[in-house]
Amino acid sequence: MDGKIVPLGLAAALAVIGTAEILLDGQFSAAPAAPAATLAAVAGGMVLAAWRPLAGAAVVGLAFPVAVLGGLDGPTGAAVLGFFAAPGWAGYRVARASWRAPLALHLLAGAGTWVAGRAAGSTVAGLGAQAWENMFFGLLAWGAWGVGLVARRLRDRAELLARLNTALDAEREARAHAAVAEERRRIARDMHDAVAHSISVMVLQLGAVRSTLPAGTPQAEMLEGAERLGRESVREMRALVGILRDPAAASPTLARAEELVGEVRAAGLPVTLTVDGDLDDLPRTLDISAYRVLQEALTNVLRHAGPVPTTVVLRREPGCVSLTVDNDTRDAPGGDPPGFGLIGMRERVAASSGTLSAGRRPGGFTVRAVFPLAAV
Repeated sequence: MDGKIVPLGLAAALAVIGTAEILLDGQFSAAPAAPAATLAAVAGGMVLAAWRPLAGAAVVGLAFPVAVLGGLDGPTGAAVLGFFAAPGWAGYRVARASWRAPLALHLLAGAGTWVAGRAAGSTVAGLGAQAWENMFFGLLAWGAWGVGLVARRLRDRAELLARLNTALDAEREARAHAAVAEERRRIARDMHDAVAHSISVMVLQLGAVRSTLPAGTPQAEMLEGAERLGRESVREMRALVGILRDPAAASPTLARAEELVGEVRAAGLPVTLTVDGDLDDLPRTLDISAYRVLQEALTNVLRHAGPVPTTVVLRREPGCVSLTVDNDTRDAPGGDPPGFGLIGMRERVAASSGTLSAGRRPGGFTVRAVFPLAAV
């Protein structure tokens, strides 16, 4: 609708101007038929230009011969304004062949001057007047078309610059995000290599020293507390490293287990989910680890056993959260499937002081992880 407002507004304005001209000009008010027909051509042509700019300009151009055939000496003032508005609008709106609008107006103006000249007689003065009027209205049409053409090119250039500016802003933002992500990964690697490994070694050394002391002694209890604190620090460190590596790492949660199962089901695995208990308020570290274990277990089923019937059971018990992934197939691999899937699952479960069991059963393969709530 935006491209139609201007010509429709011009049509309304020309209608008002032409009506006022007919009412106020004594010559027109005495014989209003010809100026009214001229005004109808101008206003109607501008209305048509809202949808067909070239056709609208041609209709506006008819105002000249209509006026002369109606007995007027030439076009009315409203028609002259229309001769400027119609080709200008065509040059602004039409990308190609917009030159047809001023050409049509020029030819129709020539036809009008020829009709007027025939009525006045072929005198030298009459021929000169015809030539001047033809040149004047032709220049008016072509000049207006040129103004519209320049305006359209300026508009197109502004739109192109706006698109380029938007693309540059998007590229700068993407580069900034990539730089931030790379820096987060670098920090995560440094923290994992320099801190998490060192703390893990310290915990092992403390455990080795504690094993040499008699159970129940103050020294053994102090070392046991230091071990526990070290394990908790390692868990928190690994969770922090995971968030640094992937900002979306904080979003995985067992509350989205149905969504995860739906994605795996869409990939071709016939899987059912059973949830027993409230899984919405789990500790963050445990929640993330359990989600990742479930994700890896389902991926392993699809990768190593194929689209076989699979059941998932998530259960919250008084002191723990358990998840079981069981696939019914007699072709499941014995022991651990190839790759590092089970290794990664064991590491995640161990970081939460939980237990993981994975292996064949008669007719299938079962993965069961238990996460103690008190350990987090």
